[in-house]
Amino acid sequence: MNEQMLEAEYTLINALGTISAAISATPSVAVPEHLKNGLGITGNTLQAAGSALDATINDGLDAIGGGTQAFGNSLVIYGLIAQCSDEENLRTITIGNSLQALGGSLSLYSDLESEERNRAVALSIIGNLLQIAGNSLQAVSTIFQLNQTVAETKSDQINTTGSWVQALGASLSFLAAFDRVEIDGDETFR
Repeated sequence: MNEQMLEAEYTLINALGTISAAISATPSVAVPEHLKNGLGITGNTLQAAGSALDATINDGLDAIGGGTQAFGNSLVIYGLIAQCSDEENLRTITIGNSLQALGGSLSLYSDLESEERNRAVALSIIGNLLQIAGNSLQAVSTIFQLNQTVAETKSDQINTTGSWVQALGASLSFLAAFDRVEIDGDETFR
């Protein structure tokens, strides 16, 4: 299997994880709370796996960025399952989302530096920027929860928006990776 196909598979795993986590973060989804929590843990696990696997086939800042994102997802998982105070869990989730945004920023560099100008690079840049923005919104929402500076419903709205922005970005990143796949020497969708 070629490296482009592996990258497409790993970004698909990540995209499925972000969509699962976004569903769990959406208050209007009529699912029991324990199932939403499980969906959030599963989604972040898929994201961590996709990012970690992607880091193994990259080098430089892309590898560091993928590893940082995977570590951030691991912290979010810990914040969701740890038997700590709500404040400690929220702090851990804030750090995890911030690390995901940092990892996305590191991964963005190679596309910005690339001399290639095509649809795959454009989708990758937009996808990374959306994921960075989404993770940042999620971090801000937990900071608001910690500081109780806005109503809980407003914080939930910011978190939900951030989750879906991140999911959209991860889906675009998958499309970018899929756009780069070569089958039998022919490039697809270019």
